Amino acid sequence: MAWRGAVLAVTGALGLLLARPPAPVRGLQERIFAPLPRPAASRGIVVIDIGARDETGAVWTRAATARLVARLAQAKPRVIGLDMLIAGDCDGAPARDLATALQGQPAVLGLLLSDTPGPARPPARLGLTGPLPLWQAPGAETPCPQLAGHDWAVMALMGGADATVRHVPVAAEVGRRALPGLAVAIAARAEGVLPLIGPAGLRLGARTFALEAGSLRFAASAPADWPARTLPAAAVLAGQELPPEDAVVLIGSSLPERGGLRPSATSPVMPSVQILADAVAGLRSGQLPHRPGWAPALEGGFVTLAGLLTLLVLLRLRPARAAALAATLAALWAGAAVFFGRGGLLLDPVLPVAALALILLTALLGRAAALARAERVLRDRMGQLLPPALVSRLAAQPRLMRLDGETREVTALFTDIEGFSAATSAMGAVEMVARLDAYFALTCAIVLRHGGMIDKLVGDSLHALFNAPLDQPGHEAAALACAAEILAATEVFARENNGFGKTRIGVECGPAVLGDVGFGTRIDYTAHGVAVNLAARLQEANKSLGTRICIGPTLGARVPGLVPLGETELRSFGRLALYTLRA
Repeated sequence: MAWRGAVLAVTGALGLLLARPPAPVRGLQERIFAPLPRPAASRGIVVIDIGARDETGAVWTRAATARLVARLAQAKPRVIGLDMLIAGDCDGAPARDLATALQGQPAVLGLLLSDTPGPARPPARLGLTGPLPLWQAPGAETPCPQLAGHDWAVMALMGGADATVRHVPVAAEVGRRALPGLAVAIAARAEGVLPLIGPAGLRLGARTFALEAGSLRFAASAPADWPARTLPAAAVLAGQELPPEDAVVLIGSSLPERGGLRPSATSPVMPSVQILADAVAGLRSGQLPHRPGWAPALEGGFVTLAGLLTLLVLLRLRPARAAALAATLAALWAGAAVFFGRGGLLLDPVLPVAALALILLTALLGRAAALARAERVLRDRMGQLLPPALVSRLAAQPRLMRLDGETREVTALFTDIEGFSAATSAMGAVEMVARLDAYFALTCAIVLRHGGMIDKLVGDSLHALFNAPLDQPGHEAAALACAAEILAATEVFARENNGFGKTRIGVECGPAVLGDVGFGTRIDYTAHGVAVNLAARLQEANKSLGTRICIGPTLGARVPGLVPLGETELRSFGRLALYTLRA
């Protein structure tokens, strides 16, 4: 069937779409992934937010930053990370004061990637075990030279196609030398390990993190979570706040004019220092989300297999079963994807389910359309054999028709054209077929109009049944009225067709067995019984009786007002009392 091919085509197309998602689909999936992974707990991480003014109300300067670092050193931090570039005016007193404040502190300073080669950089605390797709840059804008005794790391953040930042760099190759990303360098320094980057990913101590195109995905925290880990820099300088001892201290700014705001999965204006805090928290806890490279193939494969299974069930069982199966598979997939997503393994819980729903909808609509076409064909076909009201009733309640066989009372009506053999010998084939078509169109319409069923057309004979396949109250009278109308109509037909079409009719009622009879594709719904056979013999008896309508003894006994013909010997039936209609 054509609808099956359409379902297969939709299934294959959607499976391929998810297995090899284009950029718009990937962008939609990223928005779906946003609420799934749980951000790592920020225990032991403190963000120092530099505002526009210091503790005295003066504009914030580098001298204030030097005082801030000196104040923070009193808390004996595990590591100080500066999400800012300390460059320019390196010979001034503030730069010297900052270098003095940082002296002896475990600090990591940020640098910016540049399109032009820059000055020499200190050796990086980083190990590489193979070629990797690292971010590339010809050079970097580095901190002041007097700060070269500390770790330097890349603080670049690159957004996706929609500019949203979801990854931080694991490292960058700057002038053919690899430098770690700022989050990696801070986490490694806090754990006291050397970061190792290789084909298997980033290794920090005993933990290994999978990479996505040379970067690490992080779970962004909500803006409501930031205040709990953030201290205002002015309050620290004023002695009002101080981080706990052995904390990882990250210094940055949430001021828009400092250029550190980035769109993330949870906020359109997330300070880069808060992004840094989330990445460091994930690295230290081992809870960074990851979208494996095989995930699209798994999602596409699920859609393809689930779609094929749904189609197979729909072909064998009722639509409700197929819909239940598809719903179950969709629920299992969505539940598993959310479960794994909360643990950091990102699988799409939405689009595969939507694809399966589209496949199911296509299959159901296609099947419904096919059934509607089949019903129309069946109605048209049955409409040639049964009255329209009966066809509608059977279409609405097909179980009413017992095709496996039943015994019921019927009235059988048989017709035959007088002198058919002689008439056809004088006619050509085309003329004979045309006249027979017109004759049967006339007589069959009369049978249907009286509620009868066209059992079959054999040569020039019409076999009709009344009270079949469903109950027809008054079927005996209906059959006799049908016989009278056929006789009158065929008389007119004969006059218009050079005598062709004069009809003899036999009618009788009695029990008969009805059902499908035949073999293979040659199946016929018909009736068998004494009354049926006798009606055919009564039609032949008209020749010897000189009548046009001959009625059997059972029907004659039931319907009053018929004309008796006396007893007549019929082959295989003996002597029977026969009747005819009054003229």
